[in-house]
Amino acid sequence: MLGRGFVERYYELSGEKESFLCVGLDPATGAMRDRYVVPPPLIERHGLSGGIKRFCLDVIEAVAPYTPIIKPNAQFITYPLSLDDLREIVDAIHEGGCLALLDAKLTDIGSTNRAGLHWIGEAGFDAVTFSPFPGFENGSDAVYAWARERDKGIFALCRMSNPGTHDYQSLEVGGEPLYLRLARDAYERGSNGFVVGCTATSELGEIRRLIGEERLILAPGLGPQGGDPAVALRLGGNSRGEGLIVASSRSIDYAYETLGWSWERFAEAAAAQAEKKRNELNELRERVLG
Repeated sequence: MLGRGFVERYYELSGEKESFLCVGLDPATGAMRDRYVVPPPLIERHGLSGGIKRFCLDVIEAVAPYTPIIKPNAQFITYPLSLDDLREIVDAIHEGGCLALLDAKLTDIGSTNRAGLHWIGEAGFDAVTFSPFPGFENGSDAVYAWARERDKGIFALCRMSNPGTHDYQSLEVGGEPLYLRLARDAYERGSNGFVVGCTATSELGEIRRLIGEERLILAPGLGPQGGDPAVALRLGGNSRGEGLIVASSRSIDYAYETLGWSWERFAEAAAAQAEKKRNELNELRERVLG
């Protein structure tokens, strides 16, 4: 397995914080959608990029006690923010005692992946998500090299959380579903992480049986997407109820909206929701293990 140091650090932090919750950062603006947005007064006060950065930094500080790993979404942050902004965000994640996972879903030829990984490394991220669809040679081989040379976390996209995932990822390839073929190839090449939607059921169990006890499964889709954390934990965790990282973004980032709190309390609301989800997941794990 590549990037063993990353995996060991994750388990260390997960134990210290008694948490396997991953908080995603998806800082959307009012120009993108009607709900789940960065408070407009924050944008008015600090400007577009400044408001987005302020939102991220305040949420990070608020939720850090309740999570071992924070997952900024590249599609939401890499366009409006500068490299220095990204470094500031990563530094804040590290100062909070968390690992920084960039949800980039790298999916291109090797030279393009290497370019992305260069800047991801320059920003200081500890891990990245990637798509194995381009294949290994002159494709995802760059991602595996990054993990091997820098002791980083790499999460291979196997089964997404959206309903349309079945259009392709469940089709049979070589006598098995594509998502399982992707997981098998990633496992054999040394990937230390796998992305399997929290909305999946049997897929989580299949992939956990394939990858064994130590490697990590990132399960997005908790909250608005309808993922069942109890099912995800039962099927995706290892024999100790560990190794599954349950990701939640909108329901934590924008808890101020769902709780009906004033926008000035967005960070406080995020902290309250992160603590609540952390505790709920721990209670579920106790019941599952029991």
